[in-house]
Amino acid sequence: MRRITHQKMSLTSAEIAALWTSYQNESMAVCVLSFFQAHAEDPDIRPIVDKSLKRAETNLKTVRSIMKEEEYVVPVGFTSEDVDVTKPKMFFDTFYLMYMRQMAKVGMLAFSGFLSMMVREDLLAFYKECLLAATELYELTTKVSTAKGTTIRPPFISVPTVVEFVENGSYLKGEGLLRHKRPLNAIEISHLFTNIETNLLGSMLGIAFAQSAQSKEVKDYLMRGKDIAQKHLKIFGDHLIDSDVQAPMSWDTHVSNMTEPGFSDKLIMFHMTLLAAAGLGNYGASASATMRADIAADYLRLAAEISLFAKDGADLMIRRGWMEQPPQASDRRKFVYQPT
Repeated sequence: MRRITHQKMSLTSAEIAALWTSYQNESMAVCVLSFFQAHAEDPDIRPIVDKSLKRAETNLKTVRSIMKEEEYVVPVGFTSEDVDVTKPKMFFDTFYLMYMRQMAKVGMLAFSGFLSMMVREDLLAFYKECLLAATELYELTTKVSTAKGTTIRPPFISVPTVVEFVENGSYLKGEGLLRHKRPLNAIEISHLFTNIETNLLGSMLGIAFAQSAQSKEVKDYLMRGKDIAQKHLKIFGDHLIDSDVQAPMSWDTHVSNMTEPGFSDKLIMFHMTLLAAAGLGNYGASASATMRADIAADYLRLAAEISLFAKDGADLMIRRGWMEQPPQASDRRKFVYQPT
C-alpha cells in the first residue's frame, strides 16, 4: 500500500479554520495596504508598505491555492471592490508605520496559534514562514520608527538591585502605605502599556473610518468604538499616573480630514471587529498576569464592554449581509429528520 504523505492528508478542523481565517485577514490586509501604498510618500516607510503588501498577496495566493487543491470553496473575503485607492489619503505616513507594527504583533500571535494546531507538513511550513515574516516586519518597523523618533516606548522604571519576596496578601489586593495603592510592578506596567497602544490604534482607526464611512449606522458604531477606546485609555493611563509612571502620548494628529470613502463599510466593520477580538485577547492575558486585584477587575469589566461592542458589530454585519459564516460541522439532526 502506498504511503500517504502529510501533504495528501485531509484537512483537520483546525487547519480548515486557520485557512479560512487567514483568507479573511489577508484579503483585508491586501486592500488596506494597497490604499497605503497609493499614498505613502516617506522614502523610509514606502518600502515597508511595499514589502508588507507583497507578503499579504503571497499569503493570500498560497491559501487560495491550498483551498482549490483541496476542493475547499474559496471565501468571498475582500476584493478590489472594497477599496478605492484613488481617494485622498486618510492618514499621514507615520501612521502607516505604527499600523504595520501593531498588525505585526497581531500577526505574530495569530500565526503562532495557527502553527501550534497544524499537522500537515505543508501547512506547518507555511505558518512557520508567516510567523517569521511577521516577526521580521515587527523588527523592521520598530527599527525605523525608533530611528524616526516616533516609537511609543514602554515606561522606564528603576532596575532592581535586591531580591524581594511578597510578605502578605495585601500585595495582591494592591494595598500600599497609608491606605494608598501599592506601586505597579513591571509586569502590570507592561500590560497596561500594551493595552494603551492597542486602544490608541483603535481610537485613530475609529475616527478615520467614521469620517469616511457611508452608512450613518456604521458611523455611529465607529464613534461608539472610538469613545470606548478613549475611555479605556484614560483608565489605563490613570493607573500608570497613580504610580508616578508616565502614560504614553496620543497619536490622534496622524489622522487626516479626509471624508471620502476609501474603504467599503463592510471592510471597515470587519476591521473593527478584528481589533475588538485582539483587544479581548489582550485583556484576558493581562487579567491573568496582573497581581493587583483592582486592575484585574478592571480588565474583566472592560472586556465585557468590548464583548458587547463586538456582539453589536456582528449583529450589524449580519443585518447588512456582510458576515461570512465560518466552516462548521455537519448538522446530523438535519440529515436525520429531513423529509424523505
